[in-house]
Amino acid sequence: MATKLLSNPAWRHSFLGVLATLAVGLAVFYYFTGESGALPMRLVPHLQAIPLTLDAVAAGPVRLPVQASGFILSLTHNVDGPFTQPGVAALFLVLLAVGLAGWVAVVSTLSRTAFVVGMVPVIFLLLSLNTESLGVFNTGERYFLYLMLGLVGGAAFGLHAFAESLSLRWRYVVMGVIVAGLSLILFAQSQLPPVETALQMAAYATPGGAVLVALLVLWVGVENIRALLWFNTQAEQPASRFGLGPFLVASLLYLGALLLYVWNDGALQLFPGVALDPLVLLLPAVLTAGLGLRLRAPSYAQWVPYARGAAQLYPILVMGAAGALAYAFATANTPLLVAARNFTGLAFLLLGGAFWVYVLINFMPLIRQRLRVYRVVFEPRRLPFYTVYILAVGSIAIIQTRQNLTLPDQVQAAQYNNLGDLTRQQSEAQPDDMGLALLAERYYAESGDVLYRSNLHAQLGRAALYRFRAQRQNEINALRRALLREPNEKVSVRLASLFNEPGDLFEGLEVLRRGLKAQPHSATLAGDLAQLFTQTSLTDSVAYYLDKTEQLAPGSYASQTNQLGFLLSQNLLEEAKRVSGKLRVRDQEPALASNYLLLQLRAATTPAQLRAALGPDQKHVAPDPKLMVLDDASFAQLYHWVLVSIGQQNNRLTSAMVAPLAQLAAREANASYYEQLEFLQALALHAVGQERAARQRLLPLASGTTATAGYYQQLLGMWQLQQGQYATAADQLGYAAANGVTTARSARFYALALSGQMDSARAVAAQLVASPDSALREQGRQAQQQLAAGNLAASPTTLRRVGDDWLSEAQRVEQQPNGVVIARTDYQRIVREAPFNEPAIIAAAAFHTRRHEYAAAYEALRAGLNENPGSLPLLGACVLAAADAGLTEYATDALAQLRKRLSPATYATLAADYAAHQAARAARQASFPEAPASPPLQ
Repeated sequence: MATKLLSNPAWRHSFLGVLATLAVGLAVFYYFTGESGALPMRLVPHLQAIPLTLDAVAAGPVRLPVQASGFILSLTHNVDGPFTQPGVAALFLVLLAVGLAGWVAVVSTLSRTAFVVGMVPVIFLLLSLNTESLGVFNTGERYFLYLMLGLVGGAAFGLHAFAESLSLRWRYVVMGVIVAGLSLILFAQSQLPPVETALQMAAYATPGGAVLVALLVLWVGVENIRALLWFNTQAEQPASRFGLGPFLVASLLYLGALLLYVWNDGALQLFPGVALDPLVLLLPAVLTAGLGLRLRAPSYAQWVPYARGAAQLYPILVMGAAGALAYAFATANTPLLVAARNFTGLAFLLLGGAFWVYVLINFMPLIRQRLRVYRVVFEPRRLPFYTVYILAVGSIAIIQTRQNLTLPDQVQAAQYNNLGDLTRQQSEAQPDDMGLALLAERYYAESGDVLYRSNLHAQLGRAALYRFRAQRQNEINALRRALLREPNEKVSVRLASLFNEPGDLFEGLEVLRRGLKAQPHSATLAGDLAQLFTQTSLTDSVAYYLDKTEQLAPGSYASQTNQLGFLLSQNLLEEAKRVSGKLRVRDQEPALASNYLLLQLRAATTPAQLRAALGPDQKHVAPDPKLMVLDDASFAQLYHWVLVSIGQQNNRLTSAMVAPLAQLAAREANASYYEQLEFLQALALHAVGQERAARQRLLPLASGTTATAGYYQQLLGMWQLQQGQYATAADQLGYAAANGVTTARSARFYALALSGQMDSARAVAAQLVASPDSALREQGRQAQQQLAAGNLAASPTTLRRVGDDWLSEAQRVEQQPNGVVIARTDYQRIVREAPFNEPAIIAAAAFHTRRHEYAAAYEALRAGLNENPGSLPLLGACVLAAADAGLTEYATDALAQLRKRLSPATYATLAADYAAHQAARAARQASFPEAPASPPLQ
């Protein structure tokens, strides 16, 4: 039965018509709901940092604590946006895929010229998708693009050239299988999650979608005039038909309204509160074109037949264009919608006006006679149709040129909006990745400040970006600009949520009290007032509004979360335990789960206690493994879950968290949490022994002179201390102490003492003793006692460095048959992943020197010096390696340092060795006078 239906041309055409109608319905739906869907009201979690002790690092006879922050969560309400719309993006891509398969299948049945012309937009669409940015096949090259072009283009050419008798049904099947297979490969091999892949593909498909809309508008631009002509002459009896006068009046009203719309730069009020929207006029034009497609056949049948061509291509075109418009409406993409409206208005004016003149010149006498002119309107006797059509299209091009081609700029601005939204979402997943945040801001700036200045979407996107980057005043300014454009309750709630600092207390109270007065039974406003009072010392007011919230919404998610958070903030741990014993943490309640995990972290002192408190089944407090876009609540839950995993010394669970953390950090929507996600990745990587990767994650966070940077500097110094980099750790901890981290001063004392800098260690101990802080004074006295006792020494037998295993393996296999390759791999891994391991780096340089790979030896030593810049062995080896590589100019600074720090006899020996290496280098060059110069460092 299905086969019979599919083989029925009428059913097949109606099936395409149904798909096109559904696509148009989708566009109409988002025409009315897209703006509200992009700015939904939601719960907004807030974080309050408190100190936690994660670990302890051995430093001689003591163990130094490693601290981090925990986060107490409270919940208020806010309006966020603009949100990405991955569901609509997926529908848009599905419509494009179906349209692509159907278009190629139909085009393959046409004549050679029509086939070539019909494949041009297909190639344009495939090129515009920028699939290489997805890293398909783990590469950034265009291999997948070539695959698409080869399969789609090759299959189309094969069907066209060698399968002329193949039915259209099987052509659909062949192209559908190819497009579906390519889609599966794309999503399976993409380096991005499926949602981000869909959003990125939809973003890059924006120009292609705009072209589809433009092609549709150009095709149906004459159809409203034709509809008026049909309405004027469609009656069965001539007496019931309208004559020339009504047709002229109706046409002139239609064209006059469009002229005023274009003349007023895209604005025309028809009635109070009702403005002309050319996209509304697009609906009857599309309907008229579909119903009158057969009657229009004389204008196109020479190139494309109706039954096996236009009847299929038109609904496919409508399908793709409607999908593009639906996605633009759903994302409230201002520039694309403005471009669509402006182009539609201009095209309908010029094409409709030209067609109106064409009708009058060719058929005015027939209209006077009240004949059914609409039946023969594309069979002129005087003025050819395409003469006026080409003139009208040329006029559109001329006007666009006079307007500096604003439409392409608006389309590109729309694409940048979509890319900016996606990049912002990735940045929100990785709050510390400034590159993603800057890229998102660049997209919005290019879109809103350069390409199209009236870009509301870009301003709202900037506001969202500024919120996650904690640029509060910039966000307020952006929201005020958005409110000027369209004041509404949602944006007002979002703005009120920004007044949550002590200096904004009265402004926040004014906003919230006014709302609570208007809605006295609102638990939402009562809870928000309670959280606003938590920024003051008025704890009674906090308790009052928390109780009122519980009365209005007993047992609600927000109420329980705020109750537990308030107890944690007051350090009432016993009361918090009592309250938490009555709680039942449910799914989709990350804020409550986060506060519960934080309570366990604060109450437990050992890994065993922590495991016992959480119990064997910890899934009820674990974050959602499918979580891709974070808010403060899910972030805090994830943050505390990672700390709990580390605290339980569960390496398997900790390792499993690294990849999800990296994925979350890579998403623009998580930009506000980038710093902490990078920090969590560093902690997790450090916990499982991936020291180099952990430091690379942490190092950007430790750049700067702020207190936050000081904390990361202290943590990096503690890790360096743990790896035996005592001198480097002392410098790093000195930076942290200079940036206000007082706890770094005692750790610096031990780093200095263990590195042999006893005079500096005594100076730091004296500073500690003179500190006004009693705890620091006690640490200083203890440090002086340990100096006097002389028990500050590291045990080299117990020091376990990252890279020692690779060094042992390299030394073991180097002398074995074919062992050089393995040894080289191990030494390269040392340079890449453990450059802080000084003995291993020196051994790696020696290996390369033995292999006459002098540049590689120098690069290895430079990598080691980057981690241990004050190391005398590394400096000496680097000087000799520079001489071997012919890079004597790079040895000048190192020689100067060594002259100051080495004894005269030792330096003289080094200088002699240096001269010998230079001489050997000169001898090698003399032996090969034509040898090229040393390659530059990589």
